Amino acid sequence: MNDMHEMGIASSILDAVQRELLRYPGYRAAKIEVRIGEFAGVDGESLRFCFDAIVKNSPLAPLELNIEARGGDELDLGSLELEEANA
Repeated sequence: MNDMHEMGIASSILDAVQRELLRYPGYRAAKIEVRIGEFAGVDGESLRFCFDAIVKNSPLAPLELNIEARGGDELDLGSLELEEANA
């Protein structure tokens, strides 16, 4: 199994989350939704494995990844759910 492609995508997702959090001091990311088209060339289970491996030892833990499978070839961020950091 070659997870390098999905590892790069997982890393890019986390970079995007960190950039977004800069706009919301005092909040932490609780859940991120990613939409993956069936022809996007991304293995959802491999992406989840890579994402979880990166997140578990990061300041973003625990961050839940929700993958929404779609038709087409899209790959994009659907939504980011935030909660108060001290909640």
